[in-house]
Amino acid sequence: MTQTQDAYKKIVSAYTEANQERGAIMADLLRFIAKLPANGRVLDIGCGPGFDTAVLRQHNFRAIGVDLSWEMLHSGQSPYPAPRVQANMLQLPFAKVDGVWACASLLHLPRTAMPAALQEIARILHPGGLFYLSLKWGEGESWSKTSYGYAAPRFFTYWTPETLDPLLTAAGFTFPRHPIPNPHPPWLVRFAYRQPITSKQQPVTS
Repeated sequence: MTQTQDAYKKIVSAYTEANQERGAIMADLLRFIAKLPANGRVLDIGCGPGFDTAVLRQHNFRAIGVDLSWEMLHSGQSPYPAPRVQANMLQLPFAKVDGVWACASLLHLPRTAMPAALQEIARILHPGGLFYLSLKWGEGESWSKTSYGYAAPRFFTYWTPETLDPLLTAAGFTFPRHPIPNPHPPWLVRFAYRQPITSKQQPVTS
């Protein structure tokens, strides 16, 4: 993770400029918001500059941004105001929350670290709490040679339902299956509930 973390120091400005338009991510975020309890406590894990954390705050959630990169956290303090904490997603300094939003963040973890990350997220979620996860769809692992025009290699792990879903289940999550990846580019998306769920918190199906 150190080399990837160093990469974000170099690309912070370019990353922020390129990702301000949330596009399809906003549609997922609004679906996530619609399923949360009013005024719920939510973590945005891998928040970067805090695009989505700020949206959650605008919808009156007690949202906190979490990222390993101090540079990313610092860059968004003015345009995207929200509480933020520098922390490792494998050791989250929180007790219980109502929701966890992890948009394109756990994809930097090596495959062997994913079970521990999912278990840590399950630990901090209330029973019935909602977890959003998006990862790159595919097989294996790779390093990007450049990032946003910089010589800033980043590590990526790719996932399929066959490799991810058993880990989610083992960590205590329930969720519907989505057999077709989102196109352009392909992403594997899960809306998952921390078991047990209540009768009013059914898995997201559409």
